[in-house]
Amino acid sequence: MNIAIIEDQKDDRLWISEKLNAYMKRNCLEFTWSEFETAEQFLESFIPGSFDIIFMDIYMDKINGIDAARLIRKRDFDCRLIFITASAEYLLEGYSVNACHYLLKPVSDASFEQAMDFCRISPRYAVPYLDVISRGLSIHLNTAKILYINISHRIVYIHTFEKTIPVSGSFRSVTKPLLADRRFLLCIQGIMVNMDMITDQSDSLFRLRNGEQIPINLRNRRSVIRVWQTYVFENMNR
Repeated sequence: MNIAIIEDQKDDRLWISEKLNAYMKRNCLEFTWSEFETAEQFLESFIPGSFDIIFMDIYMDKINGIDAARLIRKRDFDCRLIFITASAEYLLEGYSVNACHYLLKPVSDASFEQAMDFCRISPRYAVPYLDVISRGLSIHLNTAKILYINISHRIVYIHTFEKTIPVSGSFRSVTKPLLADRRFLLCIQGIMVNMDMITDQSDSLFRLRNGEQIPINLRNRRSVIRVWQTYVFENMNR
């Protein structure tokens, strides 16, 4: 998720970024943000579709926040707009450009939370993190980094680009939380693969981004491949 903060006051930009960090962490959301001191600076580099949320100060020199929002809406109607201002003077104009919220300074924590909730954002993944035990240590693992999970000689291993992690528990107990996340596919007994990591399929194998090949259940080959193809197709049309 990409967020823009357009605000001419440095302290206000800092406050917004700190509140964003806290909110995103609580809701298991990953994001990046860019800061702009003026609307002109933002509009010069603006590419439609590049930002999910835009925080916009209204009272700025030259182009004010409302006029900037109108220019943005001519090119991008999907990004969420949140206005920040010291006056309610432009409240109606704010809603005319389909703003999610209109925050009045000084902004309370509750108002900020409400504005973010109005944006109706949600975690990109159903299971963003997986909590496991490896060699007696607790690991809070980002599931986006998982290539696949398998069991070998009664030990469950989680494979990422960087390393292979042996974890405690049965294959069923380790992979159970991931059944709620449609990225993960049980391609054969004892192997669950992250479909985001699959580059292609040939015969009875999935090829992963790191070059490894994962076998596909011969008996259910057609249905397994169909699930993967459907997932790829749906993600292409997002």
